[in-house]
Amino acid sequence: MPTPFFDEEFTFTNPDGSSIRVRGWGNQHYAVFETLDGFTIVKDPETGYYKYAKLSEDGNDLIPSDADVGKAEPAAFGIEPHLRIRRDSAKRKAMSAPMLQGERPRWQQRREKKRDELKARALAAGPGDRPRSTTTVGNYVGLCILVEFPDVSPTISRTEVSDYCNKQGYTGFGNNGSVRDYFTDVSRGKLTYTNVVTDYYTASNNRSYYTDPGVSYGTRARQLIVEALDHLKAQGFDFGQLSSDSSGYIYALNVFYVGPTVNNWSEGLWPHSWGLATPYSVGGGKKFRDYQITNMGSALTLRTFCHENGHMICDYPDLYDYGGESAGVGHYCLMCYGGNNRNPVQVCAYLKNESGWATSLTEIKPGITANLTAGDNDFYIYAKSSTEYFIVENRQKTGRDTYLPDAGLAIFHVDEQGSNNNEQRTSAQHYECSLEQADNRYDLEENANAGDGDDLFGAPSHTDFSDSTTPDAKWWDGSNSGLKIAQISASAATMTFTSPVEAGWENNKLVQWVYGHANSQLAYAIIEGVPGWKRIAPTSEDGVANVLEILKLAKANGVRVNVYIGSDSQIHAAVML
Repeated sequence: MPTPFFDEEFTFTNPDGSSIRVRGWGNQHYAVFETLDGFTIVKDPETGYYKYAKLSEDGNDLIPSDADVGKAEPAAFGIEPHLRIRRDSAKRKAMSAPMLQGERPRWQQRREKKRDELKARALAAGPGDRPRSTTTVGNYVGLCILVEFPDVSPTISRTEVSDYCNKQGYTGFGNNGSVRDYFTDVSRGKLTYTNVVTDYYTASNNRSYYTDPGVSYGTRARQLIVEALDHLKAQGFDFGQLSSDSSGYIYALNVFYVGPTVNNWSEGLWPHSWGLATPYSVGGGKKFRDYQITNMGSALTLRTFCHENGHMICDYPDLYDYGGESAGVGHYCLMCYGGNNRNPVQVCAYLKNESGWATSLTEIKPGITANLTAGDNDFYIYAKSSTEYFIVENRQKTGRDTYLPDAGLAIFHVDEQGSNNNEQRTSAQHYECSLEQADNRYDLEENANAGDGDDLFGAPSHTDFSDSTTPDAKWWDGSNSGLKIAQISASAATMTFTSPVEAGWENNKLVQWVYGHANSQLAYAIIEGVPGWKRIAPTSEDGVANVLEILKLAKANGVRVNVYIGSDSQIHAAVML
């Protein structure tokens, strides 16, 4: 399947037609499978049959043993369960997968262009520059091609598929809305994404032609897609209605073929996303390259379709590890494991902000009290540069996020120059987007799970995050960030936190507003560069009357002041310059 899978069950078939039930972890580039009782399996390249696996002497490969799966007791052959190759070998195999070679998909090219621009801006802007969004807002239209085979007829109607893609309030097959509903919800109405769903195209050959495991993975899928596009062109299909980028490449080509997945992993029509061998021109300056193809089975589900269109429409990266040696951001984002097939979790704050979907994006400054409502795309940010920053959101296990592993304050550490293939947590090798796990166990990086009930922040157990906590708020180069998040409230629909003030003098500042009367002991001021109204401390040594008078005179005459702000965030003294 194009999306990653974590502890999911599949049925594999041997050359004699016998089947075995397996559990898998991985993606279209690299995966590992076990029998349901936990013994790793591998296909024998000479016979095509599945065997219990053993490790090569150097630990770099899984190799077939003499024990047939289901016909022998692996323990009798000295085979241990849950075998895995070395982490660096898994990464190397994943990154050398055929579908990661050659020309990259258009969405990756668009993203890399953005990265280059960001890198140049970061060098020019210097520290403290905030990240910039590349908006995906407005109306986008993709194409969804339906394919049947001469020997396999459809069981799901075109109308049903169109409703699944486009109908507001869709509930078919137990899904929480349609594809359109999903993107409308997670963008807070800023993106409307629909698909033109074609009539069924009948392939030129029976299914077995396209699923032939002896032909290189993806070859026949590309052939099938070109066949269907040729048919649409011959029928006079209006490709002009489809959304395209500035170079004329149509963003999204989705292909559903009838029936179950009859191939084993990485063979034939095993679901995948890729690009056509050469751009396919449809006239009017428009052309196709990126595509995703998957089987329909007996039910339509949202997760895979939404994930792949996150790539094609929004240029989102994968936030999982292609080598499978770590879990990326786990079930906390659509672009990783995604939670649930029929009700996938939301896109994480990092990518929502990148798409221009933030309702509010507030800088974390000393003295603030932050309020975050779950599902409203309210984010708080603390930036080192336009490429490295912390972004904070409230995630609750309701609605789109029902299948989150945990609820509370989610703190993501983003380095847009990083990669979620790098779980090492070093200055040179680290994730693009890391979830700061409140329990400090780094289960996601260590591949212990895809999220658990102790990952997010919230009272009473996890109320602070700073350079001195565990986990800490240091930048990837090891330097202190200075970020201080404290008094995090209990997990709820609306959560709060504060950023404590360091007691000290704020020097050479303008007084922007003053309010209060000395005899009321309630007086406030706004000081240049200091967030929010600050109360004049009633126990100030200068007295409220003296401080208030100084600030009023300074405001009236445009004179700068030095003010002393205590750790209670109140003004304790003032001096006119």
